[in-house]
Amino acid sequence: SFMQISVDPAAIAEIIQEVAEAEILPRYQSLTDDEIMQKKGGEVVTIADEESERALAKKLTALLPGSIVLGEEGFAKDPTLMAALNGDAPVWIIDPIDGTKNFAAGKWPFVVIVALSLKGETVMGWIYDPVEKRLGMAEQGSGAAFNGAPAKIAAPKEFEDMSGFCAQTLISGELQPLLFDIRNACRTMSHPHCFGHEYLELIQGHADFSVIGRLFPWDHAAGVLMFSEAGGIADMITGEGYRPEILKGLMILATNHESWQQLKRFFP
Repeated sequence: SFMQISVDPAAIAEIIQEVAEAEILPRYQSLTDDEIMQKKGGEVVTIADEESERALAKKLTALLPGSIVLGEEGFAKDPTLMAALNGDAPVWIIDPIDGTKNFAAGKWPFVVIVALSLKGETVMGWIYDPVEKRLGMAEQGSGAAFNGAPAKIAAPKEFEDMSGFCAQTLISGELQPLLFDIRNACRTMSHPHCFGHEYLELIQGHADFSVIGRLFPWDHAAGVLMFSEAGGIADMITGEGYRPEILKGLMILATNHESWQQLKRFFP
């Protein structure tokens, strides 16, 4: 079922870096009020998100003829785009700025995320932090890299010594008490308002887990591939593996099966 496509991961990384240098960094901490807009549902979008997505879409589809783009901003305008994940064409899944709220407030972290998916499976992924020049890359079956060296997840440890992430505000109300239980049982649990940053920390071994309750493919497809290729466990709480088309449910990322089970036990 795996259609061979020749995409050079380094070439894509270069495109992402170029677009970030041209469209994102010059606007960091210098956005004017009219360059920050509200989307339906109250989310923030900036001119940099829109220009970054436009530039990435153009360059990536030119590089892989016949491919299509599922971007966060494009999806906001046309939700039917999600169906492309199960079509025959390769799909570029793009978050032009992940952490827009941080970016719009002139705060770090924010990153650019790109994943390439085929028939509903993530085959390549890139996460780039233009401020700190951090780059995560992964290719299905070939491992993951951070800044050119093999990615290395954290060594297993006792739960009370673990640090992790949870975007608590994005998880439904009835689960909040359980999230506080996790926070109290582990060493630290933080919410950086940027999923891509979480994945970059996880593949450097700087964090041990993440509990995720909002699933959009542009936030997670690339990072899950990186974390999995580096040896981590990224499964839905039901035990099924993550796929970009899954939009509902709770996902747990942990460095090994035992830690994953420990996290799962907090939930009914």
